[in-house]
Amino acid sequence: MELSPFIDWDYLAELSGGDREFEQELLLTFVEDAQSHLGAAQAAVTRQDLEAMMREAHHLKGSSGNVGAHRIQTLAAQLESEAKQGSLDNAPTLIREMQTICITLGQQIGVNW
Repeated sequence: MELSPFIDWDYLAELSGGDREFEQELLLTFVEDAQSHLGAAQAAVTRQDLEAMMREAHHLKGSSGNVGAHRIQTLAAQLESEAKQGSLDNAPTLIREMQTICITLGQQIGVNW
């Protein structure tokens, strides 16, 4: 597996005890879960649903942090913060960037989006 620059591999190795197969399983689960939550975030933008956006962004922030996907974690935190402030203006851009990262990561671990 090619090492993605979007993952803190030292953190993931510590979490997995150095088990590369388990790392791939964790990342696969994360990417599949993120796909669902990013879709829900897009729907929240369409509906202008701030509460739903806060929930989805919060989930993405936590799950990305759990696997060391710190760039997604940062973007999700920004999305959550802006939604809490009543704005979805930057949401489409933030969601697209997270999707791009997830697609790249997914391709590296063999997920077809």
